[in-house]
Formats: sequence, structure tokens, C-alpha cells
Amino acid sequence: MFRWPFGLRKDREKGAQSEVAQVSLAPKLDLERLRQQGLERAARSLDALERGQLPPNVIERLTSQGKGQLPWTSDLSVNEWLSLKRYKLQPVGQVMGSSYYQIGYVQIPVNAGFSGYSSASRELQAPTLALYEGRERAIARLLQEAAMLGANAVVGFRMDEKGYEPKDGLIEFVCYGTAVRVDGLPKSDVPVICSVSGQDFVRLLAAGQLPVGLALGATVYYLQTDWYDLQQEHSWYNQEMQGFTQGVYQARHLAARKMREDMARLGATGVVGADFTLRVEEVARGIATEEGEEIVDHILEVVMLGTAVLQVDASFAKRIAITPVFDLNS
Repeated sequence: MFRWPFGLRKDREKGAQSEVAQVSLAPKLDLERLRQQGLERAARSLDALERGQLPPNVIERLTSQGKGQLPWTSDLSVNEWLSLKRYKLQPVGQVMGSSYYQIGYVQIPVNAGFSGYSSASRELQAPTLALYEGRERAIARLLQEAAMLGANAVVGFRMDEKGYEPKDGLIEFVCYGTAVRVDGLPKSDVPVICSVSGQDFVRLLAAGQLPVGLALGATVYYLQTDWYDLQQEHSWYNQEMQGFTQGVYQARHLAARKMREDMARLGATGVVGADFTLRVEEVARGIATEEGEEIVDHILEVVMLGTAVLQVDASFAKRIAITPVFDLNS
């Protein structure tokens, strides 16, 4: 259906011209200037990270958030946030730290013989050290953010990690948690990090267990496949792969020993909320058996992480007053 416009043609053209004149065009973007500003901002951030500091834009955001100019954020659930208020804990913001760590050349141990009487299974030093240093860098940046917010502790700490892969040699660490301030206490220069929740943090204090930090034990272990392992793989009978089982136990033993060393450094008497993570990756050795079958070894990555606690006297526990609150609607 056609609709014929009414009115004189000159009037219609005049009205259209006036409407066009009233429309203000958007200012043209200077893409080159924006690109240059982005490069300068990235250079300042990189320079700050190399000096062990936070990027300028992060400092600006945390400063505004600490003054109350920005709302605080957290990964707490509604019920957990309500419980924190009962325990005199005030969330001040969500904090994060990250580190992308590049590992150099790693010599994969290869046993010259294949008799099974000797093995090249051992801990890989370079990736193991990378697990520690990468974590330390990420955690240090998280602590810097928490200190700027005036926090006393970081609860609900979590660490996301991309495990070691020999093909790219890159390990990624991203840690996060909720920074909290205890009512009546001054801000801490180095807040305490806990992998437990905020409620459990106060319950530990009330029970006379003082959280003193994180205890970590980690190792990257190379498990070589020997002649006995190949014979068991081709057996027609159900049986335990004793070489693989022993390798897992050995890797776990190394990680547990390092966690105990970390506990001793912190002066802790125990660990709560410990997580055990095991990652296994197959690695082709590059040689084959007489039958032409490719030999595959394994790389085990074991990480043990928990909250280290220190037993304190009963007088300290009495200072923490927790008032039970019961919700009659639940």
C-alpha cells in the first residue's frame, strides 16, 4: 500500500534540511592518539611490575575504593556475608594477583639402558622452582592489594593454575580472595592469607588456633616407564602397576615434606583446609621398543596447599567473643 505525502514539495524539503541541521555528529575518534595512550599505559604497568609494584591504574582503583568512592566487591555468597557481620568481620573488597611464568629449557632425564634395574625418575628442578616463584609473585601482588585496602586478612583464598606442559613451558597463576577487616583492629602491613572461609577464620580464633599464612608443598616429578612397566601393560592378568604407584607415592612424599618445611618456617603447629592436586601428563620419549611400540613416560605435578595455624593459649581465645544468632525463618 502506497502512502502519498501531503503538503508542498518545498515545505517538505525545508523540514528535512532543518532536521539534518539539528542532528549533531559524533566527534571523530583519534585512533592514533588512543593507540599511543594504550602503549604508554602498558609501558607504565610493565615498569611497575618489574619494580615489584602494582600497575598505576590498579593503585588508582584501590585508592578510590579505600576512600569509599567505589563500591566494594567480593566472591562471598549472601549467607556468608551476613555471617561475617555477626563475627565482626567487614569485607573491604575482592583482591587478586596473577603471574605468567616462562620456564626455560628443561633436560628430560633419559636412562641409557632399558633393563629396568635403574631408572631416570626424579624431580624436575626448574619446573618445581617455577611453581614456587610463580605462586610467590601472584600472592605478593594479592597481598599488596589487600594492604592498600587496609585489610587484616584475606579469606576464601583460591589459586587457579595452568599446569606445566613441556611443549610450551608456560605456567599461569591467578589467585583471588576477599579482603576483610576485623572491627577494632588496626590495618595489617602484611595481611594473613587463609584458604578457609570467613566464618571458619573466626571459629579458628575462638578455638585457640591462630591462622599464620599458607603452607605450600609442590613438586614436578618425571616418572620413567621401564621394562617391567611395559610387561605389565601387555599382561592378560589384573595387577597393580607397581612402578606407577611408587612414582605417585614418591611425588606426594616430596610435596608433603616441603609443606612441613613451610610450616616450620611459619612456626605453625598444623594445617587445616589442605587441598591435594595431582596432574599427570604423558610425554613421548622419542624411542620405541623392538616391536616398534612408542615408549611413553609421565610427568606428575603434585601441589599441596592449606592454611597453617598456630596453637595459642586459652586467654587469647577468650578475647574473641562470638554471639550465637539463630534465624527463626530458616
